[in-house]
Parts: sequence; C-alpha cells; structure tokens
Amino acid sequence: MLKQILLFCVLLFSVTTFGQTLKGKITDNEAILPGASITIKGEGNGLSADKNGDYSINLKKNRSVIVNFSFIGYETESIRIPMLKKGQTYTLDVKLNPTSTVISDVIVRDKKSRKQALSRIKTKYVSLIPTSGGGVEAVLKTLPGVSSANELSSQYSVRGGNFDENLVYVNGIEVYRPFLIHSGQQEGLSFVNTDMVSNILFSAGGFGAKYGDKMSSVLDITYKTPKENKASFQMSLLGGSAHIEGTILKNRFSYLVGFRNKTNQYLLNAMDTEADYKPNFSDLQTYLKYQIKDNWTVSFLGNISQNKYQMIPKNRDTEFGTLNEALKLRIYFEGQEKDNYNTYFGAFNTTFSPNLKTKLQFTTSSFKTIESESFDIMGEYWLYQLDNSLGSDNFGDVKFDRGVGKYINHARNKLEATVINFSHKGHFITDEYTKLEWGFRLQKEEIEDEIKEWTLIDSAGFILPHPNDSIGGVSDPNQVILMTEFLKSNLSLSSYRNSGFMQFTKELGNFTLNSGMRASYWTFNEEFLLSPRVNISYIPLWKKDIVFRAASGIYYQSPFYRELRTLDGKLNRDIKAQKSTHFVLGSDYLFYSWGRPFKLISEIYYKDLKNLIPYKVENVRIQYLAENNSNGYATGIDLKINGEFVPGVESWASLSVMTTEEDIVDDFYIDENGNTIYPGFIPRPTDQRVNFSMFFQDYLPGNPNYKMHLNMVYGTGLSFGPPKGKKYQDVLRIPDYRRVDIGFSAVIKAEDKKGKFKFLNKLNSMWISAEIFNLLDIDNTVSYLWVADVSGRQYAVPNYLTSRQINFKLIVSF
Repeated sequence: MLKQILLFCVLLFSVTTFGQTLKGKITDNEAILPGASITIKGEGNGLSADKNGDYSINLKKNRSVIVNFSFIGYETESIRIPMLKKGQTYTLDVKLNPTSTVISDVIVRDKKSRKQALSRIKTKYVSLIPTSGGGVEAVLKTLPGVSSANELSSQYSVRGGNFDENLVYVNGIEVYRPFLIHSGQQEGLSFVNTDMVSNILFSAGGFGAKYGDKMSSVLDITYKTPKENKASFQMSLLGGSAHIEGTILKNRFSYLVGFRNKTNQYLLNAMDTEADYKPNFSDLQTYLKYQIKDNWTVSFLGNISQNKYQMIPKNRDTEFGTLNEALKLRIYFEGQEKDNYNTYFGAFNTTFSPNLKTKLQFTTSSFKTIESESFDIMGEYWLYQLDNSLGSDNFGDVKFDRGVGKYINHARNKLEATVINFSHKGHFITDEYTKLEWGFRLQKEEIEDEIKEWTLIDSAGFILPHPNDSIGGVSDPNQVILMTEFLKSNLSLSSYRNSGFMQFTKELGNFTLNSGMRASYWTFNEEFLLSPRVNISYIPLWKKDIVFRAASGIYYQSPFYRELRTLDGKLNRDIKAQKSTHFVLGSDYLFYSWGRPFKLISEIYYKDLKNLIPYKVENVRIQYLAENNSNGYATGIDLKINGEFVPGVESWASLSVMTTEEDIVDDFYIDENGNTIYPGFIPRPTDQRVNFSMFFQDYLPGNPNYKMHLNMVYGTGLSFGPPKGKKYQDVLRIPDYRRVDIGFSAVIKAEDKKGKFKFLNKLNSMWISAEIFNLLDIDNTVSYLWVADVSGRQYAVPNYLTSRQINFKLIVSF
C-alpha cells in the first residue's frame, strides 16, 4: 500500500511540474532534420527529433529556460523559452543553418531518403547549374539513370522509359504537361516553379506504393510554407521570374506567389532554319495556406499558364553527310506556324491531425488544357553534291544538283482535356519505428481531340495531276493528288479512373521494411490492376557508413490518351496497361577523403517489360502504335559520386550504362530470297547505351564569391528509322549527344552580410552570372528531315540543336 501511495505522489508531482509542453519541427532551409538533438541548458535531460523532424519535450511551469537545438553539420541554435503556465503547450519550429566549413548535403545523414529509393536534391543547385532550359529538370538530367538529348526540352527519360512514363507531383498532386507539343522549340515552362520549391525528391525506380501508376520514375516536389516576408526576381536573356512570400494574421495565413516569363527566341535565332521566331511562355502560380487551428490547415494551389509559339520560316542551309558523300540542303520557305497551349490548374487541400500520431489529408483538384496547333508551311528544296576533293580549289563548294523538290505540311489540330479528382491520404505512426500510410483517388477525365493534318512531298512535281504523256492523248479527269501522309479524325473520350494504396514501414533493428499494395481501375477498358511493391534497406554495424537497399515491385501504366489513338485516328478500346516489373539493388556509401566528405551511390537494375505499346519518337513527339504487341527489358548500372572535390563547394559526376530492347510479337518480313525473317529484339527509341554527366564547381583561391560552374553531358546515340517504316527498321543511330555549358558567377551582396555599397544593404543577396551554352559549339542532332531526289532515293537531313550562345543572368532576393 505504501508503494502505491508513493507511486501516486510521484506521478502527481510529474504532472504538476512537467505538464507544460514544447513542441515543433526542426528543418534547415530546404529539408527536415530527423534525429536533431534537443537539450535544456543546465539540465541533463534531452531527446532527438523523430524521422519527420518533429519533437516534443516537457518543461517545468513558471520557469524560463534556454533550449539548445543541434545537428551534425549545422550551427547550434539556442533559444530562450518564456515561462509557461500550467498545462500550456508552446509550439516552436526551428530552422538550423549549415556550418560554412562543410556541405550539409553530404554530412547530414538523411536516413529516411538513404533507406528508400529516393534521392534528395538541394534547390540551390537549380539556379547555379548553367543550362539553356533551367528549372528542376536541369538538375535531374545530371543524375544517374536520367538522360536527355535535347537542351530545348524539359522532358527526360529514365532507365529506358519515355517522357510519358515519369510521375510529377507538386504537394502530393499529380501534374500534367500539354499533349500536342511535338518539338522542343514549342515547349514552354514546366509546371514546377523553382522559386517556390522547398523540397525535391526523385526516384529512378523501385519507388513505394504511395506513388502512382507509371513505369519509370517519380519526382516529388513540395512548395514552401513561408515563415517570414521575402521576395526575389531573376532576369536573363531567356526571360525572367519574380516571387513574393510572407505571412499575415499572426503567422496563421501564408502566401506564396510566383510569376515567370520565358522566351527562347535568342536561342532559336542561332539554328539552321532562319525564321521570325516569336515564342512567349508565361505562368502565374500561387500557394496559399491558412492554419485554422494548431492541428488543422487549409490550402490552395493554383496555376495559370499561357504558351504561345509563332514561327515564320524563311530559309535553311544544312550541310551533312560524310567526306565521301558531302551534301548540302537548301530550303526556301513560305507560310507560318501558330500554336497556343493554355493550361489552368487549381487544388484545394485540408489537413487535419486528430492527434500527434495521425494525419488526414483531403484534396480536390481540377486541370484543364486548351491547345491548338496550326501551320501551313511549304518548302522548296535543292539537294546539292559538294566538292569533296581535298586538293581542289573549290573544296566544299556546290558541285552539282542531286535533286529538287517541294513539300507542304498542313495542320489544324485542337485538343481540350479536363481532369477532375478527389483524393484522400493519411498516415498513422504507431511508434517510433512503425508507420502506416493509405490513400485513394477518384478521377474523371474528358478529352476532345480534333485532328486535321497532312504532308505532301514531291521530288519534281510528278505527283500533281497532268495530261497523259502521249501527244494528243486525253487527260484522265479522275486524277487525284496522293498525300504522303493524311490524317483526319474527331475523337472524344470520357472515363473514370480510380486508385488506392496502402503502405507499411517498419524498422527492425538494422533493417527497414517498406511494403505496400496499389490498386487501380479504369472504366474505359474495365481493367483492374494490383501492384505489390517492397523496399528493404540494411545498415550493417561496420565502421564504414554504408546503406544497402533492395527493391522490387510491379508497376502498371494504364493508357491516358495518346496511347489509345491509332495511326489512322481511331481509339483502340481493347488497349491494356503496360507492365514493368522492377528489380533494384543499391548501396549508399558515405566516406571521407582528403579530410572532406563524399558520397558514392550505386544501383544495378533489371526491368521486365510486358504488354508494351511500341512507339516512335520525333523530337519530343511520341507517336504510339496503339497495340499491346511488344515485350522487352531494360537493364543497367547507375553510379554517382558527389562531394567536395574543391574544398567548400560540392560537385558530382554520374555514369549510366544501360540497354533496353523490345520484341514485336509476330513481327517478320520477307527478304530478297523469299525467306521469312523474324527480327527478334530491336533497340527501343530510348536505348542510350552510355550516359555521362558532370556538374563541377570551383572558385578563386581565397575568394569564394567568384565561382565557376561547369555542366557536361555525353550520351550515345538513340535509335531511329525511316518515315513510315516498320519498327524493325528503327535500328539506325543518331550521332552521340555532346554538350558543355559553363557559367561564371559573382556575389555582389552575400546573404546576411553587409555590402560595400549602402544601397545594397537593403537587399538580402545579389549575384550575377555569365553563361556560355554549348561551349564547344557541337552540332547535336535531335531528329531528321527526309527528302528525296529524282530517282526516289531518300536522304535523312539532320535537324541540329542550338549552337554556341552567351547568356547573362541577375538574381536578387529581398
């Protein structure tokens, strides 16, 4: 009895003395800091933040204390907490600053991302990396497993997949890109506004069940929740951007607004085709958030984007071929092209936490795109043979004509698409080592597509109606013009797409298990799919800091729209989902060399591909054959090393070796001897065998305010084939893609430091840079224009990308 009385007194004393709670979240400028230390100055008690960066510690009442927040690689933050009343809860979110002598990206052991098939990307590199495209995608293209051979486009392929196989989320909401775009010149701004981003996660395969129904990769973007008033603007020869952020109503309401404008006219003027280019791409985004209660918030994410592209071509001169057969194509154009792509997006979200272990989210969103593509372009071309005699005085000059002809491209294409959905996500943390996540989404899709396009190629006017060759003959009144290509259709699609998932994470000693199941159903083809996925990580008790990972899962990708449309403009209602089964083994090794931190990431993978829909690629336009008549595979190895190759600044290099092939079912042809030939496995259009990229930084000795940023990309050639050819003929190779971009930056006003000039002290920071795109002035090929001579022989004339250009950039923050 005495023991029970003493126990009751102790409990009563603890409640009355320590019934006051200090809680919050610990982050750096861009990410959470799981495992951060929280201690009370002068006392021995303390704790660590959980894997979400959250903490909660009891304090004595009516007593002001100093609490220390610390984390390896970051400066310790000491904050005095005011006296709390009995039972009072005080919320304090803390932001730690990385130390100046080490790089937080390497030192911080982000156990959460290292254990999963996700890599975290620091947002500061988005503005540093010299590239004509810019944006988050510019950083992605330097990562292992990611490839792109077109600097004018933000699209990328991952481990043998195409552009349509990549998931992109912003604040947990899937976003889309325009459908009609067929070249990088037309492509405007990607959805992601880098001025508004706080966190970037990327996975090249083996990702969890909570991420949706595509086969290759996932890009998970989180926008900022502002804590203070800030603003910035950026200007360059390629456009500009500006953003403001802040809080009102005692920090309960936060706003984040960004505007961007992009024009690649400066780049396009350096291409082979001389034209009056008038591209104009702009968008306005906003993210508003209101905290109703400590455990209840509502938010709105909105975007309006207007992309306009106009081109009036004049002429083109392109030299191509080999030394033995040096050729030149000259084209004189008439006509113009006008394209409009307008998209509208809005999403409302409410998040409620009934307790510290449970979080519930409800989101409704709507996406609408209105697109039109109109062009009438006539080209009259001359194909010349050049003098290739090395000793000739006329070496490189026109020797004689190989052919003359004319072609006309016409299109009047319109598309409207609306996607409306309602979704719910939630999680429940049973203890420090166990987390259960779930979610579902109900989605309605409506698409209206009107296609009117044709192409006419004539080598010398022979296909036009004409009298019979015999003198005095009677002309055939029924003669018609046979188009090289012709397509006219009017399609509509209305369907519902529903999906859900459940995911379980458990830490078991040195092991972490992440497993889940995803289900989906599409009313169009009445197909129900189940996708089990699992990820296991292991941290051995070694002196070396290394994490091993293994992941596997089934990834279905149901057709959206373009996969359904046949070459003759009809919808294939028997189409089924494509299937990719991932097998991934990887390691994450953190080590020191020369007294500086480095990280080596390696992964080997194999993807078994079933029910594939074959396709062809021209520039960035994917033309599907609308049948599940192919099976294939993708396999390779990805390596990345990053760290302080130069003390104080981070650089990295990535190497990917990959092959992806497919076998078209019942694909065969008859050779000249009458034998039946089965081509078997052929390269897929994204079969880039070797890809190497490097981002390197350096600075003037003793003055890190003056830096150099080098971005280098090399990729072996992609496969392609003749127009209107069979898939087994797509075994030709585009030349290797080689590009080097370099930038030089100077900090005029450093953040949180006084400038040399008084007026600069009103700014938070200011820096300028000069960039040289395509430093080596290499002619990279993106696609081919096919022309014919009088004998009917066809020639593939390369469409080159941009040449060497100089850009200047100014970035100011307030």
